[in-house]
Amino acid sequence: MITQIKLMRIVGFSVLAFVLLLLIGLVSLSLGDFELTINDVFSALTTPSDNVQTFVVWQLRMPRYFVALLAGAALATAGVLTQTVTQNELASPSLVGVSSGAALAIVIGMVMFNLSPKWYTFAGILGACSALTITLSLAWRYQLQAMDLLLAGMCISLLSAAAVTILLISISTDTRGIFYWLIGSVANRTWQHVNALAPIVLLALIFSFLQIKRLNILQLDDNIVKTLGGKVITWRIQALFIAVLLTAATVAATGPIAFVGLVAPHIARLTLGQLYACKLQFLLPLSTIFGAVLIASADLFANYQEIPVGILCVLFGGPTLMALIQTKWRKGATV
Repeated sequence: MITQIKLMRIVGFSVLAFVLLLLIGLVSLSLGDFELTINDVFSALTTPSDNVQTFVVWQLRMPRYFVALLAGAALATAGVLTQTVTQNELASPSLVGVSSGAALAIVIGMVMFNLSPKWYTFAGILGACSALTITLSLAWRYQLQAMDLLLAGMCISLLSAAAVTILLISISTDTRGIFYWLIGSVANRTWQHVNALAPIVLLALIFSFLQIKRLNILQLDDNIVKTLGGKVITWRIQALFIAVLLTAATVAATGPIAFVGLVAPHIARLTLGQLYACKLQFLLPLSTIFGAVLIASADLFANYQEIPVGILCVLFGGPTLMALIQTKWRKGATV
């Protein structure tokens, strides 16, 4: 009976999150310099025409909303994968060097090669894969133990961030646009961004859900997994590679957005409770939905003053991270 009630609660929260996404979408499509009523939005969505309202909804605001949804879902999923592989609930794509590696490669392309935005995704994936390769190389001597993998990733992340800073300081051209991109934002996004982001995110999400059984096993001790016939190193690399694709594609489209990959899985765990929080078949889809809600809602608030959504995510994620660490300390667990 308790299990049925818990499952109903999970379904209820999922439905509520979907409804919230729809409401956020309607409000987001109506807000901006050119204000629209909800009726105008409905009219533009259901019976598009050549008027200004339809252009504003479909060409200016809809791409921004879709990029927010895709970015949130991608970062949250990457967060779950990273936390599962490292067996650390405080891990995120940025802590294994993936986000910083992608950002460094794109900034190098911007500064040194005047890279076209259509190549950002390729550069981001190349940089993220390079960062992951170095991280894996550093941790390989320890058989990719979870903690060693996390520490190696943190080193790569810090070095990449330092390299970006040195690069921007050393050039003489105006870098305000790059600094703004590094904060993370979904403003002024077009269907080109959606078309570049959507295929990678959707394919990676599908592959993630197909790996749920292996991900559940990876939560066990390495020796137990090997006893069960599991390929620990191979499965970890596969999961990390999916996280790389999701993170790199998102960084290319929005710039680095912090804390979503960390916070969204924890909100999902609080919703699920201890009984279901360790079951990836529940945690992964719920985290994906909550990640989309986080960035979409942050962008809704950012809409008023055109504040980069990355700043709001940091303002929300920083205190949340501190609260999570304090909770683990109270329980006597190690961070």
